[in-house]
Amino acid sequence: MKTAITGATGQLGRLVIQTLLKKTAAKNIVALVRDEQKAQDLQEQGITLRHFDYDQPEHLADALQEIDQLLLISANEIGRRTPQHQTVITAAQQAGVKHILYTSLLHADRNPLGLAQEHRETEALIQASGLTFTFLRNNWYSENYLTNIAHAVETGTLFGSAEQGKISSASRQDYAEAAAQVLASSGHDNKIYELAGSNSYSLSDLADYISQAANKKSDLSKHQCRRLQASSKCCGSTFRFSRCYCRCRCPCRTRRII
Repeated sequence: MKTAITGATGQLGRLVIQTLLKKTAAKNIVALVRDEQKAQDLQEQGITLRHFDYDQPEHLADALQEIDQLLLISANEIGRRTPQHQTVITAAQQAGVKHILYTSLLHADRNPLGLAQEHRETEALIQASGLTFTFLRNNWYSENYLTNIAHAVETGTLFGSAEQGKISSASRQDYAEAAAQVLASSGHDNKIYELAGSNSYSLSDLADYISQAANKKSDLSKHQCRRLQASSKCCGSTFRFSRCYCRCRCPCRTRRII
């Protein structure tokens, strides 16, 4: 069984490959990458590299030749995901790929987040393709909060917009292990898996964890969504991501770390 993985040099892609190597031989794995120079370490482990650029659709089908199953890790260009994913799905059809796995979003069919729309569209495209599929609907990554921790400690404020809503995030490693398990086993045709962490926490809980680690006390105060959006941009997020991050989540809250 030959398995190809998109975004193989990305954070999730690398973890999937390293986990999958514990379950199958390197010769059975194909890393699909835009820049082969960034994947030399994978090649040194015996993994085949193939150039794969969503913006060069004319070459994608060739890269998928003799591939039995394809893990399509969702692209990171919000607003361009659906057309990019469409080119991959079309190439998979042309190349005779039998099965496609897609890293979607938790409860994508009814999730109110703005980010969910492109996942819904991609799922629909895959279902209409005639290929057998597995949807790995990943919840929020715990690592998404790491970018803001230093800023929170420095400024004394943890920005967030979930109020006291519970978050069941999981690490990328957890999601990678789930993907690798599905890739290395059978019985997953046309299945949808909702994936999330076993434990839930609120942003208040997260602020408390940070406060404890930084040896600071915390207090809670309200802020408007535009402040959350501005803060996420200051922390390095794009405007489009920060807008999606805030959407459907007002009123916002921040947790004050003192």
